[in-house]
Amino acid sequence: MKRRLLLTGGLGTVGQLLQAELRRDYHLRITDRTAPPSGSPSGSVFAEDELLVGDLLDPAFARACVRRSDVVIHLAANASPTASATEARGNVVMAENVFKAAAEYKVERLVIASSVHANGLEYRDGSQGISPLNTSRPCCPYGAGKVAIEALAREHHEAVGGAVSCLRLGLTGWPLTEQQYAQTWLSAADLLRLVQAALDRPPGFGIYNAVSLDSATRWDTSNALSDLGWQPQDRWQVDVDRLPPAAACPCQMFSVP
Repeated sequence: MKRRLLLTGGLGTVGQLLQAELRRDYHLRITDRTAPPSGSPSGSVFAEDELLVGDLLDPAFARACVRRSDVVIHLAANASPTASATEARGNVVMAENVFKAAAEYKVERLVIASSVHANGLEYRDGSQGISPLNTSRPCCPYGAGKVAIEALAREHHEAVGGAVSCLRLGLTGWPLTEQQYAQTWLSAADLLRLVQAALDRPPGFGIYNAVSLDSATRWDTSNALSDLGWQPQDRWQVDVDRLPPAAACPCQMFSVP
């Protein structure tokens, strides 16, 4: 019998990239705030999957989702770098509810979606080899919320142990169309390999930069190699020098200091 994997926010962009590969080894339990319309291209829930519709801001819903799960990948969030502080706090509350439920039901393996925006000011200031082990400098309320979620994840691991990985995802699931975002890009294949490595890791805690090979000059991924056995492999698929600049910058990460 396949183990049951809870994929929160599983109908979003990253969740849809993961579903097919995860379905090989796990029975998927997918959460979303609303059920997709019948025939919708975003409605990628298979007959063998469970779709759990509700809001993870509700602790009772979070408990019900986690209770019958063996593994959790937590993606659910307002993932916009333009999110307000209030919206970012909502992301933190959702994660807190998932951590509390995981502790209660002894779910020992968690993979948490964080973001490169957790250290966006280092990127803005031109730093090379930005380490996830250094003090975080978020560039927006969304990034600050991710730093808070990482702290909760660490506290959860200190309290109950298990295998807990926070992945600072770069630009994932979108084509490279503007120069500013090139050095944050994460390919779908590198994403899949990283998530699988996090699922297979020995007990421990870590925060890892998740970007592809050409972006790794700006972001240090060495602890993902030492802890998880993962390193980025994929190169940019376009000539970045020929891309136009972004028409607008969503946060300080991509602005000129």
